[in-house]
Amino acid sequence: MNGTNSNAVKVVYEWRLVAGGREAFTKWLETFAADAAAAEGYEGSSVFSAAEDWLFLVRFADRQSLERWQEQPRTMHLLAAANDFARGGPRAQHRTGLETWFTLPGAAPHAPPPRWKMALVTWCALLPQVLLLGEVMPHELPKLVKSMLGTAIPVAMLTWVVMPWLTRLLQRWLFAASRS
Repeated sequence: MNGTNSNAVKVVYEWRLVAGGREAFTKWLETFAADAAAAEGYEGSSVFSAAEDWLFLVRFADRQSLERWQEQPRTMHLLAAANDFARGGPRAQHRTGLETWFTLPGAAPHAPPPRWKMALVTWCALLPQVLLLGEVMPHELPKLVKSMLGTAIPVAMLTWVVMPWLTRLLQRWLFAASRS
């Protein structure tokens, strides 16, 4: 898998199981995941579950590969078969990467901001943290420890503090092109 593929796209499928549907669903999900893995352009997948809620994340090299897989009769048949033991149907959310930092809790879903806006805001949020950490981090620390702290702290700050705040603050500008 090429971790630097800027054309890569992910899709998230979500299901809520019906009572007694867990065993059939997990067998079905194994088949569905294997079907995705056999498709051209497949780069990886993950499964997450919490009680009766299940998520299947799948990554393809580009949107065309993802759409080819989704439009295959076998894929459509498998998705329809999930209705026997899961409700709500799959809700596909196409993601290319940074969009998850640009969501507004409680707001209606909308198209993500343009990539250049996401990159610019992320860089503006990251740069001051890196500069500040470079000044306050003890120079005596081993290089590995400094690198670990120098990446872990900004990532945590971006995820839980800075990006949610900046997304709310800049939402009119970020989402101006995606409003209908």
